[in-house]
Amino acid sequence: MRSGSVAGAHPFFLVPAPALLPFNPARILLDPVFELTDPLVGFHDGLYVVCALYAVARHARPPRSAAAIGAAVVAIALPEMVGPWLSLPVPREPVLGPIEAVLIVAMAAGTWLLGFSQRRIHADAAQLRELAGRLRAEQEVSARRAVVAERARIARDLHDLVAHHVSAIAMQARATAEVLSEDPALAGRGVAGIGEAADTALAEMRRLLGLLADDRGSGPEGPLVGDHAGPGLAPEPSLRHLERLAATARAAGCRVGIDVVPVAGIPPAVQVSAYRIVQEALTNVLRHAGATGVRIGLSRGRGRLSVAVGNGPPAPAHIPLPGSGLGLVGMRERVALFGGTLRAGPDGEGGWRVEAVLHFPEPLPARPDGGVSSGVSSGVPAADPVRREDSRDLPLRRAPTPDPGSCTDVTVTGPQGVA
Repeated sequence: MRSGSVAGAHPFFLVPAPALLPFNPARILLDPVFELTDPLVGFHDGLYVVCALYAVARHARPPRSAAAIGAAVVAIALPEMVGPWLSLPVPREPVLGPIEAVLIVAMAAGTWLLGFSQRRIHADAAQLRELAGRLRAEQEVSARRAVVAERARIARDLHDLVAHHVSAIAMQARATAEVLSEDPALAGRGVAGIGEAADTALAEMRRLLGLLADDRGSGPEGPLVGDHAGPGLAPEPSLRHLERLAATARAAGCRVGIDVVPVAGIPPAVQVSAYRIVQEALTNVLRHAGATGVRIGLSRGRGRLSVAVGNGPPAPAHIPLPGSGLGLVGMRERVALFGGTLRAGPDGEGGWRVEAVLHFPEPLPARPDGGVSSGVSSGVPAADPVRREDSRDLPLRRAPTPDPGSCTDVTVTGPQGVA
């Protein structure tokens, strides 16, 4: 094939490609290069055709580009093959043979595939950039939500810690002031109780701040759940520490009785939530009822833990302390973490009762051979609760253990409904 054959014989094919126009600067610059490579290539106009085919395949949609390249191949090859028999002006004497035709088709197909692949690569890259942008936006939204949730969790934990201990300190301070002149020894014990409550509050505050500064991960109830929060930190509370809550309430003048159950097999996060629910309920008692009788009851079934805290009527001379309204909200959030239910409201006898049910997966029982049974866990057999009574406890009506089937996720507000 000689130079100028394609461009001169078929100018209509070169019109859509500006790079192939004779006056185009790109062609003027590339002509010397093509002239130098002409002995190797055969004719330099073919390179313009290849560039045009690539441009069409690169920028046009696949159906249109394939049709355009097919039409171009027919327009180039057909006159070369049938021209002598149709008396058409063919500038080259040799008739295009089958081998040359196959080479032209292969060249056109390869050029189209190259342009199409580049088009797909760029399209995929654009799609990936768009997806990356969406992912970044979603990550920012998730990060903002996580920050809001973390702030809510911190506020909830701070409320549980500060409200309970400060309420106990306030109650003890009032009681101490009343007996200061009449019984200095009793007042001294009250002051000692205030100091113990303050020390406990500071220890738990240090634990919470230490956990917030720790980077070892977090769980449903905070960065760490368990009996060991790390060196220098107070242990995470659990059901084993309920007596500590009862002691604080007793120091404030309440008469507290506890019915506990074995805690083996109860997940630490569930124990923390149950502990916080009892803590918040006792805080409400101190705020709204004062020195009254309190019963804390726990019961355990298959995959559930029931918590009940009931108190008697408020003390006659008690002045209720204002609340923030976050206590019951925090209890509902903790119960919701484990798909449980919460019920809080008057008990019909002048007192207040809080009932919560927390659900958790029971561990599979171990077989005698040391394996794990694949059957349905039978749970922990119902055991008689261990009753811990205050030696100063007056006769107090024991409320029945809450039935999980009768508990509904309803909060009844009333005189004691704002924590």
